[in-house]
Amino acid sequence: MILATLLLLMQIPDAVQNEPIAEKRYQLALDTATKAAVDKNYNLAAEASEFALKSLEDMGKPPHKNGGNYKKAELRTREILRRVDALIKEAGIDERPTIEAAQSRINTVHEKLLEGVMSKKP
Repeated sequence: MILATLLLLMQIPDAVQNEPIAEKRYQLALDTATKAAVDKNYNLAAEASEFALKSLEDMGKPPHKNGGNYKKAELRTREILRRVDALIKEAGIDERPTIEAAQSRINTVHEKLLEGVMSKKP
């Protein structure tokens, strides 16, 4: 688990990781994920999406009190998922399992964000 976290942080740019304000950090992470999806770097897109979710959670506010940020992140991850879906259609048979694994990770982030948007006050 620690090794996976270290590998995650190695690929995400320092400017994103070192941003002290969590709101800006999640936005920068989503920008990185979108750019990575456009550049067909699907693993970085998945890692940056996960980092964006972690940054949102680090804000310390429950999703029902931070709905605007969760909704923006949900929309962005949906866009990233569409790009990765297009990559899967274009990819050869040997590349598909790796891209599908990244797609699954991004989809998990998207579902968590969607749950946050749809959650009610406890």
